[in-house]
Amino acid sequence: MFAAGADILIVIVAALISGSLFHFTDSETESEVSRNMAGAVFVAVLFVGSMWARKLYEPPRLIEFGDQVRGLLGTWCGAFLLLASGVFTWGVGKELSRETIWSFWAIGGAALLVHRQLWRIYLPRALANGAIKGRKAVIIVWDEPQSGKSSNLLLRHGYLVFKIFQLGPSAEDSAATLEEVIAFVRGQDIDDIFLAPRAGSIVDLVAAATALRALPISVTMLPDPVLADLVSNPRYELGSSIALEIQRQPLGLGERAAKRAFDIVVAATALVLLAPLLGLVALAIKLDSPGPVFFRQTRSGFNGRPFKIFKFRSMTVAEDGEKVGQATKNDKRVTRLGGFLRKSSLDELPQLFNVLRGEMSVVGPRPHAMAHDKEFAEYAYNYVFRHHVKAGMTGWAQVHGARGETDTVEKIQRRVDLDLWYVKHWSLALDFSILFRTVIVVLHGKNAY
Repeated sequence: MFAAGADILIVIVAALISGSLFHFTDSETESEVSRNMAGAVFVAVLFVGSMWARKLYEPPRLIEFGDQVRGLLGTWCGAFLLLASGVFTWGVGKELSRETIWSFWAIGGAALLVHRQLWRIYLPRALANGAIKGRKAVIIVWDEPQSGKSSNLLLRHGYLVFKIFQLGPSAEDSAATLEEVIAFVRGQDIDDIFLAPRAGSIVDLVAAATALRALPISVTMLPDPVLADLVSNPRYELGSSIALEIQRQPLGLGERAAKRAFDIVVAATALVLLAPLLGLVALAIKLDSPGPVFFRQTRSGFNGRPFKIFKFRSMTVAEDGEKVGQATKNDKRVTRLGGFLRKSSLDELPQLFNVLRGEMSVVGPRPHAMAHDKEFAEYAYNYVFRHHVKAGMTGWAQVHGARGETDTVEKIQRRVDLDLWYVKHWSLALDFSILFRTVIVVLHGKNAY
């Protein structure tokens, strides 16, 4: 309640300041103030009402600065879109000028963000020393290690943990503990009960939830990471049943079409502009060492389908199949010209043809040799998820320095984690960003050999 009142005050003060900067004169001060106050009240009611409806004033949500920023910016901008629409509709543009509205938006938005930061700092301390009373909670755990973890989580988010109950090893023991929970909650006026089940305890969880229906208070589950990943997915009605989506396609039909159009435009344009350079590189390779201009190797692409990747030859060997050695620093297999081609990434340019053929994308997880795919999958359990999108000429991992030799399990896992982040957060804007950052990485030439 106090945070909402402070927001209303901030909005009104921001309106007064913005009005004084551009409009208030000695003869029009009273009318200007009334018009600005009308706009301020409109925005304040809209903003605070929306934030309240989204429960962003509750202590646990006030501590989550990221959620607060996202909610605040969206609601604040939405309120001003409605204000601007009202100004246009009511024909009061002369009284509320664009300068006033823009300054009101900027000053108010900045002040509200500072207000959130202050809550982020003050609220945990106030809850810890008892200056602010959070919601009273009880935790029911299945295993002892969950006690401290769950308790710390709730304390950080504004709850007062009154007691932690641990269910017994047998159904009879668990039933007795649940009866104890019910008696305790009724005697202490508890606000929330949290269940922290262990993996594989669905039957016990259902039994606990059924028993706690005797209490007219909120019961919330704190799932383990595996279960949390499942329940966070979308669900929909399938006849009289509820269907839970375990896994979705990373890109929908429209997203795949947009990405394919992006690939074709970028690859075709690059091939036209770089045709003279490609010709010079091909000639230099023929003059530098015996062998073909292009190197072809089997790689895994979308859905694990094999394809032949094109590269300018930079080595004296053309390994493919079961045993393929990764390039290392000062690798003796690299030709004189090959070192320059690899460091400058010019050897990768023929993959533009793979992009046009639909085997690769301009941006995506870098494809590895088939032999390395099998090896890396043994170390990174989630490695196969990289194949949920097309392989790319460059990727999120490469612009974060995860390129070159993967001689440790940590390097393999880091590259996989970065690739999976890209798969989950793909957008055309992200692809453009990665392309731009790739140019900087290539000019730097780090870890390329």
